[in-house]
Amino acid sequence: MKRAKLSETGKGWNAQDPINPREGIWMLPGFGNTGVLETAEGLVVVDVPGYRWVGKMIEMLRRNLSGPVHTVFLTHGHLDHALTLDALFEDAGRRGFPAPRVIAHRNLVKRFNRYRLLAGYHAHINRIQFAVPEGVEAFPLPTRYPDTTFDQSISLSVGGLDLHAYYAPGETDDGIWIWVPEKKTVFAGDLIVVGMPNVGNPFKVQRFALDWAEGLEAVLAKEPEVLIPGHGPVTVGKENIREQLRTVSRALRYLHDEVVRRLNAGMWYEDILHEVDLPEDLKGSPYLAPVYGCPKFVVHGILRQYTGWYNGNPSDLFPPKKKEIQREILDLVGKEAVVRKALELKEKGRAAMALQFVDIALAGENSPEEEKRLHGIKGELLRIMGDQEPSYIARNIFYNGHNEEMKKAGWEV
Repeated sequence: MKRAKLSETGKGWNAQDPINPREGIWMLPGFGNTGVLETAEGLVVVDVPGYRWVGKMIEMLRRNLSGPVHTVFLTHGHLDHALTLDALFEDAGRRGFPAPRVIAHRNLVKRFNRYRLLAGYHAHINRIQFAVPEGVEAFPLPTRYPDTTFDQSISLSVGGLDLHAYYAPGETDDGIWIWVPEKKTVFAGDLIVVGMPNVGNPFKVQRFALDWAEGLEAVLAKEPEVLIPGHGPVTVGKENIREQLRTVSRALRYLHDEVVRRLNAGMWYEDILHEVDLPEDLKGSPYLAPVYGCPKFVVHGILRQYTGWYNGNPSDLFPPKKKEIQREILDLVGKEAVVRKALELKEKGRAAMALQFVDIALAGENSPEEEKRLHGIKGELLRIMGDQEPSYIARNIFYNGHNEEMKKAGWEV
């Protein structure tokens, strides 16, 4: 029996083998973990991974466990947690087992329907967010829907073990977590991920910082001894779990309350965005590492939840197109001065500011050779931004931008 590593160490994130932290409890690691509970009536599975990992998940499952899959919980409807149900049904068919039942929150059905409505958009943004190569499907659509849905909670017994699932919006509006009291084990879904909660994803629909914190606090109240996360390593031990949940909850509540305080004081979006950050004593926490989400994304998410699109400046209510403004600046100061300033800023290590000046230069009339040169400069700056960026999402945005700019500059990418 393999014992799990404490989340704080980060070990287990790239684990290749099943982890069995307690008798009858398993985690099958992947990009999107799968949890498994053994019962006298069959297996309870929590989440199925993305398409690239599902074959490995089935192999790990059957290398260690032979019983039928009785019930599947989907903690939310993201493609790395809910879209490969067919693999479990096919496995049941091969072994002569009954098909499993599938349980999820009722909003998961709405999510799947929205995916179909916006399939092209999601394929486009997922190709950027996850650096999906051309020729590889970026956004597969769901093929199976849940059999049973619920609103706030559902309780059932499988093979003599009681299971309780609770609604907890956070990364999604269909999020749930599952509590198995006899095992003192929680299957947390994406309430717990590697590092900073992914509130405020720049591509995706609204996410919920305060609800996320409240969900973590509800889990904490159960005093679990084993926590199977949606991503990353298992956490074992009541005190370790308490520290993890309290740290993440405190961070979300702090950012939420600081944004709300400033909104109520009459501050506007841009000033709040650049002012609010984690307190110093939380910045170094491994539970909040900005490896996927980051504090700036969270602040964006909170502001989007509570405000409209007006930024407080009447000049921006019905402004001209940005390129029209940039061309007027070029007419005033000249392109050479703008490009020179961009290169000075680049040399000073101020890539983010330099990008603004390159965009101004690109808005003007340029010869084909000058156009290529400017795109090359922008591509270099985006690569610098990506190399410095710890957040997976932000880094992929910068690198994707780099590739696109270098193509325009005439480079083979």
